[in-house]
This record gives sequence, C-alpha cells and structure tokens, in this order.
Amino acid sequence: MNKRLIGVIVGLMLAALAVVYAPIAFSQMVPTPTVYTFVSQFQVPRANWAQYSEDTEKTLVPIMEESLANGNIVSWSTFEQVVHTPDAYTHGAAWSSSSISGLMKVLDEIRKNGPRPAQIAATKHEDYLMQSSMYHAGSGTPAYLRVVCSMAKADKPEGYAATLKKLLVPTFEEQLKSGVATYYGVDEQYVNTSAPSTRCVVITYPNAESMDKWAAAIKTTMGKWSSAERAEFAGATVLDSRRDILARITHSGHK
Repeated sequence: MNKRLIGVIVGLMLAALAVVYAPIAFSQMVPTPTVYTFVSQFQVPRANWAQYSEDTEKTLVPIMEESLANGNIVSWSTFEQVVHTPDAYTHGAAWSSSSISGLMKVLDEIRKNGPRPAQIAATKHEDYLMQSSMYHAGSGTPAYLRVVCSMAKADKPEGYAATLKKLLVPTFEEQLKSGVATYYGVDEQYVNTSAPSTRCVVITYPNAESMDKWAAAIKTTMGKWSSAERAEFAGATVLDSRRDILARITHSGHK
C-alpha cells in the first residue's frame, strides 16, 4: 500500500470511535440498526495541545451535550492518540446519530463558531463519515480505545464479518459480559475516501489493565483454532493491510 492509503486507513481507525456508546445490543442473529458517525480529526503541534484541549472544553463540549439532550445524536466523544506517528492525527471529535441529518445539525452548530486557534495551528485535518450495524455496548465508562483496521477481500468483503462472528465474537461477548471491555464493533465507510473494503474492529476498555486481559483472552482463543480456522481467518483480509491505533477518550456522552 502507498503512504497515502496507509494514512487514510490509520485515520479510519479513529473514525470508528464515536459508536463506542451505541446503546443497542448486538445480536448475532438480527443486524442492529445502522448508526452513522461523523469524525473530525486534526494533527496538532505539541505546543498547541493545551490550547486545543481548552478550546474543546469551551466550545465543542457544550454543543455535544445539548445535541445529545435534544436527540440529534445518540453518542459523542473526543479523543487523543496515545501512540504517535509522524503522519497521523493527534486529536479529534466524533458524534453518532441514527440519521445523516442528525450528524449535519451538529456540524452546522460547530461551524457557527468558526475554526478555533488550535485548529488553525493544525498541520493537517480530515473528516470521515462512517456507518456500523454490528456492535454491542456493555456497561462502564470507557477510558481507552483500540482499533484494528484491515482491508477485507474486495471481491467478498462480507466474508470478513462472517469470519469474525464465527471465530472471535464469542470471545468478544465473554469479555464484554465480564467487564473487561465496554464495547466492541465493526465499522465501514459510508462516504468512501479509501478502499471500500476497509473494515475496522473497535474495542474500548475501562482501564489499561483490561487491555492485557483482552489480549490474553484473544490469544487463548486463537491458540485453540484448527489449521483450517487459522487459514480461514487469514484469508478474510488482504495480507499486511492491518493497521492499529491506541487512543485515550477524553470526553464522552451517550443516551
């Protein structure tokens, strides 16, 4: 993959963030209602991080709280990267709604204030519009986000979700019920700004210790797979297309 595509995939990982509070439980039999997510991300110079946080507190958070209260959105969040790379974004905000119009109403309110000083200082900016119909929210307040994005096979992208449900979702459910995770889901683009076959698995955790517990559970599950199951999982995505991110959730709200 070229540098541009890799950058977009990394960005899409963060685009998955806003649905971490989707209030409707995921069912393996019946797809959940589609939730749409708008994500706005910035690459902010380190010297402007404190200013960006202050701008967020004063201007963005009140809009998100009001939009949640009046029903335009079902969840919102702000976040910052924990693991930084030279070309990736550092900060962002995301909000989810059951309709595109709900997303646009929030965007209109945000733009009334104009760009904030720290946003103007940003060296890069990009937006995404995502959708998800495969998710399950548990209890607890999320503190950390892990996202794993891969490109599904372009000729059969639906095979990725099917394989995931078969081989890993049972373990996801166990971890959710035990409180190790607060959410898991799979996102894809609604407005395609990179390969349409890109899929992102999103997991949120209540604390750093839970990330270790989740990793151990997944390792145990994969260790029990047969050679055929390992081949099935590996064959569901494009080789070496995986990109990960780790982020901290700084503000959030949900219905």
